[in-house]
Parts: sequence; structure tokens; C-alpha cells
Amino acid sequence: MALGIYVHIPFCQARCHYCDFVSFAGKSGQEKEAYLQALVKESEIYARLWAGLTGKSLYLGGGTPTCLTEEQLGQLFTVLHDLFQLPAGIEITVEANPGTLSGEKLSLLREVGCNRLSLGIQSFSAHELQVLGRIHSPQDVYNTYKLARQAGFENINLDLMYGLPGQSLPSWRETLHKAVELDPEHLSLYQLNLEKGTPFAELVQKGLLEEFNQDEAFVMYAEAIDFLAARGYQHYEISNFALPGKEAVHNCGYWLNEEYLGLGAGAAGYLQGVRYINEAKLEAYQTLLTQGHLPVAEQEMINKEVAMAETMFLGLRLLRGVKKTEFQEKHGITIENRYQEVLAKLKRQGLLRETRSHVALTKKGVFVANEVFREFL
Repeated sequence: MALGIYVHIPFCQARCHYCDFVSFAGKSGQEKEAYLQALVKESEIYARLWAGLTGKSLYLGGGTPTCLTEEQLGQLFTVLHDLFQLPAGIEITVEANPGTLSGEKLSLLREVGCNRLSLGIQSFSAHELQVLGRIHSPQDVYNTYKLARQAGFENINLDLMYGLPGQSLPSWRETLHKAVELDPEHLSLYQLNLEKGTPFAELVQKGLLEEFNQDEAFVMYAEAIDFLAARGYQHYEISNFALPGKEAVHNCGYWLNEEYLGLGAGAAGYLQGVRYINEAKLEAYQTLLTQGHLPVAEQEMINKEVAMAETMFLGLRLLRGVKKTEFQEKHGITIENRYQEVLAKLKRQGLLRETRSHVALTKKGVFVANEVFREFL
């Protein structure tokens, strides 16, 4: 069986003000070692349960995977290569923050098979980076990017954020310009969301921070679409832009509603029709694995109705849309027969377009995608 494999490394040097991911700052080397030992045990269990599992893609996310030492990263990749079949040339991505990478660490990543780097840049404004709680400077971005190219990385993604507190349209334009000047193969653009429990959300609740105007955020997003298209980047997913042939293979697996293996604290996976989420607390995650149990905290059997809905709202994130023949092959019914009324309603509203082969968002629909997705739930 060929699956995408996601591995979660929940460590950061400092926690950003907007972050609600499973991540922990200030952990000792000993604590990281204990976590990695548990991660190996989880990997071994799945390797036994799914003998011969082949990776279609491998993605190390976080947190900040590059907070690990070169030795730790090397040992982790050795285990993953030993336990799972990872064919030469598959996409292997590692997330990293500027300032956490040296030339030596980048060379190590290349040696163990990593061929795609995803850098959490967020902004080229020193002030905006400070507001976000990022630990790097704009100069760190340039230094890290140069080192990555020197190490041989030919596929680099840059994460950028818009809709930041106090961010202006000229500042966003400057970030876009500086990002494109680096010639990355891929760009991911995310609007800042104020997630419950984060420092940003608490400041808004106390009246100390004003939420960003959604209309202004739409203007930033629209400008980015036009700007990047004019420079050769294909807008292939709501938040993602790539040079031809450089679309993110691993993430496309999510949007195509394919099954995947998730490893690590707080990681999610989708196997044999069951979606699961692992224990997010390090102690609980490690204890279960020490006892020989999988660290699953929640799981849900995905029935046929839910599976069809997921295929639609995940697939519609792709600008190409949902392919009709693929939907029918997967679910045994045509899109038209299952969602006739929903399709008609959304087309009347100008939010969906339909061709002989696909159902996709219109340009108008892209801006209100969440409203479209809810129609399929």
C-alpha cells in the first residue's frame, strides 16, 4: 500500500503569538530524546501492522523539525527509511524556520533524502515578525535561503501571512515582491486566524487588539493572486501557488481525500476509512507507546455520506476542482446524482462552475470557499 506519511515534531524555540498547533517551547534535549524514542515505537507498530507500506510522500512538520540536532534528524530518517519503503525521488519535505538551519544541517537533510524545504517566513517586515512572535529577522531569511540553495535544494516553499495586526497593503506588497525576488518554486499564503487560546485571541477578547478587517484581507489576497500569476506562479489551491510541476505532492494527497499515515503527538491520520488524532500531550503520548499501545485519542469511522462530502469540500480547495470520473470511481455514484440541488444552488449564486469533466469554484467562490464547503456537510 502506498500512502503519504506525516511525522509531527512538536518542538519550537519559542511559541508564536498566533499558533494553536501542537508544539512546545523550551524542552530539554532529554525530553526531545524521550519523544523521539516514542515516535520510533509508534513507527514500528505501524510497520508491523502495515507490512510493506510504501511512502508516496514524506512530510516532517511541527512545531519546528529543524529544532532537532543533526544527529537526531539523521537517526529519525534512518528509522523511517528502515521501517517504510521510501522510493528514491519521492517528495520528502521538512518544515523549517529561518535561523534554525546551518549549512551542515541542510547538507544532512539532503543526504537523508529531503528534497523539499518549507520555510516559515511569514513576513519580510521586522516589525511584523516581532508582532507575530517570530524569532527570526528578515536577514535570517536571506541567509537561510542562500544556504539552502548552496546545499542543493531545488524545491523550496515559502510560507507568508497576511491580515496581520497593523499590516498595511504596501507592506504586504513589499513582502510579496521580496519573496518572489528569491525565486522560490512554491508559495503558501495564509490569512491570520485568531485561534482560541492563543495570545492574539486573548488580546482581542480583552479589547487590546483589533481584528483585521476582512474586506482589507480580501484585497490583499486578490492582489497576491494577480501578482503571482503575472510572475508565472499557478494558483492551484486556495492558499497555494507553484511554478509548473512544483505543486506540493504530499498536500495534494490531503485535498484529493487520500488515506495517509500520521505519526507523532497530535498528528492526524486516515487509514482504512478511519480518521484518527493522536494524544497531544507528550506524557500521555509517550506512556501509551511505552505500554505498547497506539497513542490514538480520537477516531471516527468515515461512512459513505461523510466520505462523499469530504471528497467534495477537500477537492474544491484545488482550483481544478473535483474530477467527476474520480468521484464516481471512489463512491459509486455521480456528483450530479448525489448533489444535484446543491450544485444547482451554488451555480445560480455564481460560486461553482461545471464542465464535462470537473466541478470547481469560480473566482467569486474562491473568496467565500468556506460557505461553499458548508453546503456539502
